[in-house]
Amino acid sequence: METPKTLLFEVREHVAHITLNRPEVSNAMNLEMSREFYEAAFECEQSSDLRAVLITGAGRAFCSGGDVKSFAAQEPSRLPAYYRRITLFLHQAIHRFARMRAPVVMAVNGTAGGGGMSLACAGDIVLASESARFTMAYTQIGLTPDGSSTYYLPRIIGLRRSLELALTNRVLSAREAETIVSSRG
Repeated sequence: METPKTLLFEVREHVAHITLNRPEVSNAMNLEMSREFYEAAFECEQSSDLRAVLITGAGRAFCSGGDVKSFAAQEPSRLPAYYRRITLFLHQAIHRFARMRAPVVMAVNGTAGGGGMSLACAGDIVLASESARFTMAYTQIGLTPDGSSTYYLPRIIGLRRSLELALTNRVLSAREAETIVSSRG
């Protein structure tokens, strides 16, 4: 793997540490980050001695989702292809993490919005700081949920609660998210 520019990746003592590293934009995912995230997932999947993966965000946010400013910067005729490439790399990364034997731990600090919340839902274990905030955010900008949230979230909190979060974009504190998950059983 080439040295990534938008995330930090290292393996120490059989644990892969992946840090989304675009704190100036709340770790919003652009094409470069989604590609590097996929490459990190591929490296983790290929490692036979990996015992865990830890994913977090640099700065004050875990991941605010897709980099909407990078979407707006695209020529209108190229935007659909740009968006599909970002989601292709993100979905393939999540797929690789889901298939690994090593558990994937999401350390959520600050905002996990849109694709960031979807990513958090894909973890085997989610550790949220007191400052963590979760929101689907998709319908607020006219998008449908992606990044695996439509698969994982209903399994975690139920279909009706998932639908409510997707339609209202309600922001959950770490404590509220814990209560909703715990009440599911």
